[in-house]
Amino acid sequence: MRTASRFRSARRSCAATGLMATALLMTACAASPVAPTSSLDAARTAIANAERANAGSFAAAELDAARQKMIQADRAAAGKTQVNMVRADRLAQEARVEAELAAARTEAAKAAAVNRELNLGADALTEEMKRAGEQK
Repeated sequence: MRTASRFRSARRSCAATGLMATALLMTACAASPVAPTSSLDAARTAIANAERANAGSFAAAELDAARQKMIQADRAAAGKTQVNMVRADRLAQEARVEAELAAARTEAAKAAAVNRELNLGADALTEEMKRAGEQK
């Protein structure tokens, strides 16, 4: 009988210790939220790519919006709370999308400029061919 009583007491003790350890672990995890470094890094990379593509000349508004959201994301990440980390992640993703949009609009504008140049060249050749045909 005494053995059964000791066994129950030990089992309760073990269960209580396990619950306390779990609660402690959950508190530790909640106390130190993880910064969204991958989102922040992706946004920084996208902004740098847009700047290299010369988006400031072709899509300045989108590039500026990306930069502003990146600043806000960095400030939110410095807040060290779970709510701030979620906000920082969202803002970093928005900054990445704005920078990618700026890069895409820049590439589209550059392609349109090349297309215009090619059309001007083709028009000049057409005029030259007409003049050459009229001279014969």
